[in-house]
Amino acid sequence: MSKIILIRHGQASYGAANYDNLSEKGIVQSRALGEYFVAKKIQLDKIYVGKLQRHLQTFEAFSSAFMDNNLELPIPVFLEELNEHHGNETLRLAFDDFTKQYAHAKKLADEVRADPQLQRKNSLLIFEMFFKEYTTGRFQFEHESVQSWKDFRNQTKKGIEQIKNEIGSGETVGVFTSGGTKSSIIGDLLGVNEEQVAEFNLVMKNTSFSQLLFSKNKINILTLNETPHLPDELITFI
Repeated sequence: MSKIILIRHGQASYGAANYDNLSEKGIVQSRALGEYFVAKKIQLDKIYVGKLQRHLQTFEAFSSAFMDNNLELPIPVFLEELNEHHGNETLRLAFDDFTKQYAHAKKLADEVRADPQLQRKNSLLIFEMFFKEYTTGRFQFEHESVQSWKDFRNQTKKGIEQIKNEIGSGETVGVFTSGGTKSSIIGDLLGVNEEQVAEFNLVMKNTSFSQLLFSKNKINILTLNETPHLPDELITFI
């Protein structure tokens, strides 16, 4: 029986011009994950990494714990299929339409205009509302510059299929990706609806790992959203 360990990236730079860059805390979280794997003697036979900067940065900080202990890791395979959905980019494009259609979202946006200190709190609430409406199709929006939710879901299916086809018997594979990608893969395994996939995404902790057991082309979920390597003050969700 083989094992696939899905790892979400460390905390990125929410609210900055470039979100796709780990924060200082994100680096610490990622390094702590590597130290945990070293301490627990978790050996990775193959490693897959998404093509976003935060995926690579997470892997690099994680692998530094192995290098410091003179332990080698396999050369990673980079897969675009492990990249995150375009939810944030889509909301930016759809923001005016969305707040016109959803009164509570407009109220939250108006509160930010009156008090900029509410920006972080209210923008997260707006995104949570938007994401559930968008992923279920209750709010429909398409733009040529962003990937559709349907295409993202198909992308994650393709990614996990490639990993399944390449994993050897008894191997443990590390997969460095994003919360949405993890949620999409896990949601398919559980057979849940799109809104539940979106809800999984919203509670995935940074550098959390979820373990899947793979045997004879069947995957079972062993653990979800684990962070034994993090003290409470280092647990984040965005």
